[in-house]
Amino acid sequence: NAGPAENADTWIPHLVRRLNESTGAQVRVRIDAGFTDNATLEALEDREIEYLGRLRSHTGLQKLAAPLLKRPPGRPPEQPREWCHDLEYQAGSWSAPRRVVLVVQERPDDLLLHAFFLVTNLSKFDWPPEKVLALYRKRGSAEAHMGEVKSALDVHLSSTDRGASTVQDVMARNEVSLLLSLYAYQVLHGLRCLLERQTRQGWSLSRMREQVLKVAATLRLHARRITVHLGAAADKWWP
Repeated sequence: NAGPAENADTWIPHLVRRLNESTGAQVRVRIDAGFTDNATLEALEDREIEYLGRLRSHTGLQKLAAPLLKRPPGRPPEQPREWCHDLEYQAGSWSAPRRVVLVVQERPDDLLLHAFFLVTNLSKFDWPPEKVLALYRKRGSAEAHMGEVKSALDVHLSSTDRGASTVQDVMARNEVSLLLSLYAYQVLHGLRCLLERQTRQGWSLSRMREQVLKVAATLRLHARRITVHLGAAADKWWP
């Protein structure tokens, strides 16, 4: 099975180019730690694609950050606080140093400071460290929807050709399975919008499934009619 980062230096720039051509929008790439290898970052830099990603913490980064992991003067805070530092760092697999933002976090009643690292090619002039961190923390709505599809519909795709004649058959089955799941999500999302307008409160798909759609019922068949009798528990949402 291939990991998602395999050939990322090829397919990420290709995807960005397609998005640029189809939407005309400027595309920045936010990547996870598994995509911060030299080949992928170089491919983005060569095409002048802006990127921002998190680095896995390791001994080299920890040594670089150690002199900066000091508490500010004054009493410990009652609320969490954090601050950032701009650094340059060259990983063993990287061909050149890159900009790394160190994010230091201080939490009440915690003796140790916490830290994590972001790598980016965003301009220092236009993107100070705090602005880089704010951008990193923006989760796109599409990402949230994809996570909801996986959690609410339990989507599974096959990664082997077992039981199929060719890999193309597997991909075709996966495509159909994914499309059916997306159609189901669209129906559920539409129902959720109706519920939110009627109840004036937010609804997750899991809550809607458990409280609204999973309802005990009996069917009564007649010559030209089918009658559905809902259980008493459905009275709240099925008047």
